[in-house]
Amino acid sequence: MKLISRASRQLRDRPWCVAFVWLLPAAVLPAVPIDETRYLSIAWEMRQSGDVIGLTLNGLPYMDKSPLLFWLINVAWAVFGVSTLAARVVCICSAAGAVACVVGVARRLRHPDPAVTGWILLPFVMFGALTPIAMFDVPLVFFVALGFLGLVRWLQGEVRSGIALVLVAFSLGLLMKGPVYLVHLLGPVATVRWWRSQPLERPFRIASGIGACVLLSSTPLAAWAVVSAMHVGSVSVIDTLAHHSIGRVANSFAHSRSVLWYLPWVLPFLLPWALLVRWKRLRHNLRVALATSAGRFGVAATLPAFVLFSLISGKQLHYLLPLLPGMALLLASLPNGEGGAFSFPRVRILLLFASLAWVWFLATTIIGERGDPMSYVAIGASFALLLLGASVARTWGDTSEGGRLRKASFASLMALAAGVLLLGVHVDAHMDPSGLATVVKDLQRRGVTVAAVDDEPGMITYLARLAEPLPVVTDHVAWARDNPSGLALVHAGHGSPPAFVQNAVILQDGWEGLVPAQHLAQVRP
Repeated sequence: MKLISRASRQLRDRPWCVAFVWLLPAAVLPAVPIDETRYLSIAWEMRQSGDVIGLTLNGLPYMDKSPLLFWLINVAWAVFGVSTLAARVVCICSAAGAVACVVGVARRLRHPDPAVTGWILLPFVMFGALTPIAMFDVPLVFFVALGFLGLVRWLQGEVRSGIALVLVAFSLGLLMKGPVYLVHLLGPVATVRWWRSQPLERPFRIASGIGACVLLSSTPLAAWAVVSAMHVGSVSVIDTLAHHSIGRVANSFAHSRSVLWYLPWVLPFLLPWALLVRWKRLRHNLRVALATSAGRFGVAATLPAFVLFSLISGKQLHYLLPLLPGMALLLASLPNGEGGAFSFPRVRILLLFASLAWVWFLATTIIGERGDPMSYVAIGASFALLLLGASVARTWGDTSEGGRLRKASFASLMALAAGVLLLGVHVDAHMDPSGLATVVKDLQRRGVTVAAVDDEPGMITYLARLAEPLPVVTDHVAWARDNPSGLALVHAGHGSPPAFVQNAVILQDGWEGLVPAQHLAQVRP
């Protein structure tokens, strides 16, 4: 207990250090289909080919994403060796960096306890659930928060360091997600006089400086787009930039949804704080928060971007993840003291639900006699996290409002990490494509012809560590005729696999498996 108490005191003002707890789920979770497996395969093909400019998936040009995530994954692999955990270190470090940047913004906006902002950001369910997965969203949160920090420093008179941070954040943010990154900076830039509550000195000079920073920071992305378009050959630079930036968002066929689609998801998106906030006092507390620069900046960093993303046709809940730094600033500006903004005893509900999930998983593991060592690792690790969260919540000596918020945040984070661990083993048991990857590797070793259909999302290229991507089938009838004993790797976005599909992996939507050549026309006309 003394060790826990001493460690908790050290972490009180260093919330970014706690983000590394996600290394534990990252080490246990299998590669998550279909997004993470796709991105790992693109990074693997980059490593195998040595081409760091032209992104490929199944050996074909891949135009849907910008290159920075794949570069960073390959850097991590160069340092730590090739593994899924090494790739995920990129996102875990990004999460820690985002928390540190948010604390820095709060400090410069004169929040009385800036570390509280980082503690609020840490346990957001969406933020935590995506941190141990190699995807674009958490690194994008970091670059958005870094852009906020640079902007605030610039406007507070630290011109050189502020501009330098803005240029770095904008350049890397654009290379991470394309020009859609700038949507998250638009609100704070457009409302700068409001959240600063004072007029700007030389506003035209600042506006032109920001415009110049946008143009300069666009240079790396534009240069990459030029070279990438030259690799493809048949696609223009403008088309490359448009597709990489907003093409799949503004004209989305896969995720096209109504303007109001995000609204029912707002409260789940804000968990656990949506559970802990005192809703009856919210109107009064918001008035208090909006009297502070940090609170107004939080609104500027969330509301305009939320409206713009609601108007865009393509919608996925994780697109809103970069709104969380602004939301953390807003929530941290709600008043403390007696009858403050949060009801911290409600965190026991989160611990209770996580404990029930742990008991259920333990019971099903024992009754089912799975014998899977990873199940017992997850059970032991999740129990340790729950115990740690409950212990810190009881032993953290700080009884101030800020101290209580820290305890609630830490306990919520431990409950979330424990839940992700248990979910990870569930995914491992039901949606893990590594078995399929092993089969494909073995088939190739035995000389069996294996190919992928043209819309297969690269699920096993990295997992099988293929030296070359599988050949892609475009003419299904001709391929089946020429390879009567071959197998085609098929991905279906809906339904259940027919009986003739071999080694099928059941996904959240649809399935993926090996289809004998004579049956290919039945699933791919």
